[in-house]
Amino acid sequence: MAAEILLKNARLIDGLRQQPLEHASILIKGDRIAAVEAGEIPPPPGAQIIDVAGKTVTPGLIDTHVHAVMIGDEGLKLFMANGITAVRDCGARLEVVMAVKQALQSGAKFGPRFYFCGPLLDGAQSSLPGASGALMTQNVPAPESIPGIVKPILEAGADSLKLYFGLTADLGAAIIRYADGRVPVTGHIGYMRASEAVKAGINGLEHISPSVFNDVCPAHLRFGAGTSMAGRQFVERLRAGWLAADLDAPDARALIDAMARREVAMGTTMNIHWLFRAGYEGAARDPDRKYIVPKILETRRQAAAAQNKLSDPDWDLYFSRLPQEVVDQERRALQKQQEFCRRLFEAGGLVVGGTDAAINYPPPGFSLMRELELLAEAIGAMNALRAVTSKAALALRKQADIGAVAPGRFADLLIVNGDPLTDITRMRNIATVIKGGISHDPQAILRELPVNPNYPGL
Repeated sequence: MAAEILLKNARLIDGLRQQPLEHASILIKGDRIAAVEAGEIPPPPGAQIIDVAGKTVTPGLIDTHVHAVMIGDEGLKLFMANGITAVRDCGARLEVVMAVKQALQSGAKFGPRFYFCGPLLDGAQSSLPGASGALMTQNVPAPESIPGIVKPILEAGADSLKLYFGLTADLGAAIIRYADGRVPVTGHIGYMRASEAVKAGINGLEHISPSVFNDVCPAHLRFGAGTSMAGRQFVERLRAGWLAADLDAPDARALIDAMARREVAMGTTMNIHWLFRAGYEGAARDPDRKYIVPKILETRRQAAAAQNKLSDPDWDLYFSRLPQEVVDQERRALQKQQEFCRRLFEAGGLVVGGTDAAINYPPPGFSLMRELELLAEAIGAMNALRAVTSKAALALRKQADIGAVAPGRFADLLIVNGDPLTDITRMRNIATVIKGGISHDPQAILRELPVNPNYPGL
């Protein structure tokens, strides 16, 4: 049996309290936390004692929205290197995502605790065409097809279900009714309005940008049947709608009130717009760029080759040199999304941090650090940390096991150099990642990973 571990003199952000606990002690026994005290805990015989004076201890982080099948083993390791000890996969074919989960559980792969939704439950016509759609979506053509599609997903042990963009309101509501509360139902929705999904009893929404769009944008820009997510027109429509969004309008205020009242989790995924926030030069110099994983890098190389852009030194960012006016507009649209997040939080709503890891830049793991920065601007550093720990666990219904440094939960925690409450970017200064009572050196994990050959200076 592994020796007990006692952390002492911790500045503890436990994920539950609104204030840190000073000079705390944390006793780990096996893979669980045995005790947490404000002050000293007498060390058990033979316990390993670690003095963490001057450091901050937090729960392991949770990314509620990833796509693990698209990032390879390197992406799973990047989660751990960034202190993410649990993730929820938000869309992949059942047999593929279950293979990842089984490999992680058996130790064949190294990475975080892994929860999953199974395939994206889309409408009769796929709203995600091509290879990605084939890998990630399952069409639901009619209400009578729901039991045959959803029952096997639930029987396979899915931790959630996820509705997708092309589902109409009647089909989305029918899936929610069929789930009957057995697992949380979340959604990246489009044809179905967020207000309709909340009324039908959905438990979460993914992506502030598209999922609440129809309730905050002008009526003439709303998505409807036939709206495609492919191409520039969709991006331009999103941008125009958010720039014109009125969060004081009755529909927007009613949605925020309903989400807060019904505790519908808002999975934010704002980091996918971080390239616009940083600007081209900032993104090109970003040190996170060093760790774009090979699977994503190859996809971007192929896309750049198809557009004759391999001569661009920054093709790996998959980022065009857009006019400054457009970049500024995207930044203002992102600020509106942060404002929606702030208003939902102040209304008592459930804000959780997800990233869509694998779909865009920044790379897996680092994307949650960017999400934390954006959340901290909107709701403050402590609340941002709770959004990726205890609140995330609550949204996943895993609060008995993860999300807080508390007795009985898994011993998943981070030892951080410095105080992230005074500067949220200090969450990057992780000295030790502990998962299930086992310590890992994040820098050692990074040293084992391949680096992006297109990164400047290599």
